[in-house]
Amino acid sequence: MENGQEVGVEENNNNNRAKEDARHIFKYKEKVFSPRESMLTHLFQNTEMSIVYNFLAGAFILFFLRALVDDVFTHGMPLHHTWLIWWNFEKFPLTMIVWGLMFASTLIPYYALKAWAQMPEKEVTFQSSGVWIAALTGYIFLLFYLPLQFLFSAELNCACSFIITCETTRLSMKVYAFIRENLSKAISRKTAYTSFKNEGEPRAEEDDWPTLEQYFYYQFCPSMIYRDQYPRSEKTDWKKAAFHGLHCLILIEFVNLVFTQWVEPALSTVSYPNTTFTESLLRLFSSILPGIVCLVTLFYGLLHSWLNMFSEILTYADRHFYDNWWNSNNMAEYYRNWNLVVHDWLYNYVYRDVALWIGGGRGKIIAQTCVFFLSSVFHEYWFGVAFRCFYPVMFMLYFVFGGVFFFVSRTITNRHVWNTALWFNLLIGTGMFVAFYGQEWYARRGHCAPRNSAFIDALFPRHWTCVAPSLE
Repeated sequence: MENGQEVGVEENNNNNRAKEDARHIFKYKEKVFSPRESMLTHLFQNTEMSIVYNFLAGAFILFFLRALVDDVFTHGMPLHHTWLIWWNFEKFPLTMIVWGLMFASTLIPYYALKAWAQMPEKEVTFQSSGVWIAALTGYIFLLFYLPLQFLFSAELNCACSFIITCETTRLSMKVYAFIRENLSKAISRKTAYTSFKNEGEPRAEEDDWPTLEQYFYYQFCPSMIYRDQYPRSEKTDWKKAAFHGLHCLILIEFVNLVFTQWVEPALSTVSYPNTTFTESLLRLFSSILPGIVCLVTLFYGLLHSWLNMFSEILTYADRHFYDNWWNSNNMAEYYRNWNLVVHDWLYNYVYRDVALWIGGGRGKIIAQTCVFFLSSVFHEYWFGVAFRCFYPVMFMLYFVFGGVFFFVSRTITNRHVWNTALWFNLLIGTGMFVAFYGQEWYARRGHCAPRNSAFIDALFPRHWTCVAPSLE
């Protein structure tokens, strides 16, 4: 009788432990591709969201007419205001030649992984593959370092600098994802070769390796996750592709108008040696409107028009590049929905890997912190290189303020209060970006003398303690 009770208690304890373990097992989602349109495409076709598009189109026309009048009657030549575009893309042909070399270099890891997979090995270990891992690390380092050297030596202006830094980041992410998604296939092929004794016997998975066509398609399609096949549309609608391309050009002009008609006149004429802290702070609030216009323009131009243009050309059918970030329920959802393309990469290769490696709830928190930190560092890298200064506005906005707001947002249960807080955060953030980076840009261009120490001068913003340059 007692033995029976003990067995029953033991079974009950085992069941409780199994239930407890099941609660802690978390199944991480896998990326599933399916044919679907972008969120704004759907909203423009089926709701009254197009009124926002019409409003911004009207604002663009008014901005353009104002600039045209100023160009004709003040400067005596139409389209004078486009000087900023020409300045930014002054060395665009040279930049694209270097980009072509960067892109061609991605064939190195493709063929290297294929060659590694064809070297028979009974067991693949970290030690046995150490040379190849070091070679891949060296390639990624050079992919960043050499274009960066070109960028500084050629003295590229802002737009071309962004092309180089953003593309080195994108290409390295693509290469890493390709290797990760095909590593198990490479290991299977590598170990399978040792089991064949006869020379003439066919080798397993010989025809299963990604072709160059698949690799090139992946490099250009708007996905950071590699797949041998993606959902495809029946044919390319060249009118749609041209429409999205035209939008990209118009939005470049829109940003140009905001800076030449709004930001540049306000910040280039400031007497920085005599400015007070209060005046500097007030410029933050006057920079909110141009900042939010640039944010919305960047979103629509890059994440909607640019990606949809390439999708249409490549007949790539999964166009779920973003979601309704403007109406998200918390900060985590906002970060995810803003850019689903990059989010997929961060989730698959940073968050999930770190969370599984550490394990438990602590692993998820550390994984989230790693994602925030990595994203913040690269945003600061892009803008710091383009503006040639270390002013960690982007890092503070993404990692510090964004991280704090991420946890605070979980405590806000009222949807309307949260959405107001979200837009407050976006407005003040874009105002900080335009005001602080803008003031530092002009402070370093003749308004403030450099410090005696080049290291200190590079590390700290010059407009904080601005001293008028010597007239000698």
